[in-house]
Amino acid sequence: MVTSDGRMKQVVDEAFAAIAGIPSEHDSELRRIAFERVLDALLGDAAPNGVNGEAPTARATALNAPETSSEVLDDSYATEEQRAWAVAQSLQIEIDEARDLFDVGAAEPVLQMGSKRLSAQKSAATREIALLICSARTALGLDTGTDHIREAADQHSRLDPPNFMKTLTAMEQIVLRGSPKSHNRLVRLRVIGVEEARQLAAKLTA
Repeated sequence: MVTSDGRMKQVVDEAFAAIAGIPSEHDSELRRIAFERVLDALLGDAAPNGVNGEAPTARATALNAPETSSEVLDDSYATEEQRAWAVAQSLQIEIDEARDLFDVGAAEPVLQMGSKRLSAQKSAATREIALLICSARTALGLDTGTDHIREAADQHSRLDPPNFMKTLTAMEQIVLRGSPKSHNRLVRLRVIGVEEARQLAAKLTA
């Protein structure tokens, strides 16, 4: 739970920022629903009883719970097919297209498409990688850190160390949590980030 008026205001401000990309001409009911869902997620993140200030996820709670006579709920994506389906649903593409973009053979997705399909400019490619990595990991219930994006950018020869964090900080499609001095900050997609990631995936798989 949020324990101070100042923190509550910060959470509400973040929620409004997250739905800023929804055009005003859209149904006000849609904006209200989006705001409520984002606010619920942020309020959960603000709970003080999680690790490093983060609220524990249902999966983490289940894994750490003592064994009882009844089995804990297993909500993991246990197979490659399940993971491909989840990523495809998130990006609104076909399952085969999701497999084309990502290697989902292991629990954590790996961006595997050819580097030539990314923008040649490193800053633009970094933004594309950030959208894709965040979308896939979120689809599988995994948090995304700046290290995940940094590693993928390096693997695709698009890493620009001096400007990497500047590029991410300037993106309106994501929210960066944690201290600016931290090497590995939490990255969350905003609503406009979700939409742009879907547009990018459709372009890359066309």
